[in-house]
Amino acid sequence: MSEEWISPIGETVTESSERHARESQEYREAKAEYAAIKELRKRNWIAAHIRERRYELDLTQKEVAEKAGTSHSFISKVEGGDHLPTIAVLKRILAVLDEDLLIGIERVEGDGDPERLVALVPEIGSELAV
Repeated sequence: MSEEWISPIGETVTESSERHARESQEYREAKAEYAAIKELRKRNWIAAHIRERRYELDLTQKEVAEKAGTSHSFISKVEGGDHLPTIAVLKRILAVLDEDLLIGIERVEGDGDPERLVALVPEIGSELAV
């Protein structure tokens, strides 16, 4: 059994968490939100990431939708993990969340070491046009 860290005021992490939960509705809500995000990450890590980042920035789904040029119901479906947006829409959503979409390619050579290439996703309709 591992020992739990004791804070300067003599509380374990568990005791501190329990005290915060008793004293703060905001803390309970944040704890519940992060638990829901953790479960969502098991099914759809993109949806979980968008939901978590939106929560961190204190934005509503409606605000993200308006700034990304899409609907509130669309953002809800994406965050629910049941819908994957196109690359163009995902780029717009991530831009609202102050993030960039990257694309990566991995190749495993004969020695088993992976070689990874990562770059910004280009504007759709320009570099990707054939």
